[in-house]
Amino acid sequence: MSAHEPMEAAADRSFAIERTFNAPVERVFRLWTDPLLVAQWWGIKDCTIPHCALDVSVGGRWRIDMRTLSGALYRNQGSYLEVVENERLSYSDEPDPEIREWAGKPPGQSRHTVTFTPDGKRTHVHFEVTLASSADRERLLALGMRGGWMQSFYRLEELIEGTHHAD
Repeated sequence: MSAHEPMEAAADRSFAIERTFNAPVERVFRLWTDPLLVAQWWGIKDCTIPHCALDVSVGGRWRIDMRTLSGALYRNQGSYLEVVENERLSYSDEPDPEIREWAGKPPGQSRHTVTFTPDGKRTHVHFEVTLASSADRERLLALGMRGGWMQSFYRLEELIEGTHHAD
């Protein structure tokens, strides 16, 4: 096995989204770590978040329940693996085995890493999801995972822009 294989394997299991937000890094980090704020932007368009609990510390648990416009409830949970204030968050995502889209075969645990880089008064966010296998990656992308996260990022941007003048 060459030294490049593990890196290629991780690349086959990952996807990333990058965005620059018009807010300082401290504010953007808080928008990812304060449950009252996360509940305002997390999830797909027109969803609600009836439950959002975040213990933002290494080993701390998080849980976010998302209810879609059609009434479907998706429970999302995991634990924090790395917390570096205003720089990086890394957390596991443990798929709820009851979700109907899994058809009784949920994907493995994934790792989400969010890197916050100051850019003047703006913040560049690099969001990377590494799935348990390339098959899980293909399956989740086919189910719209990247699109769902893009909707969340759009909602986050709307929240930042909507409150930008009130700061």
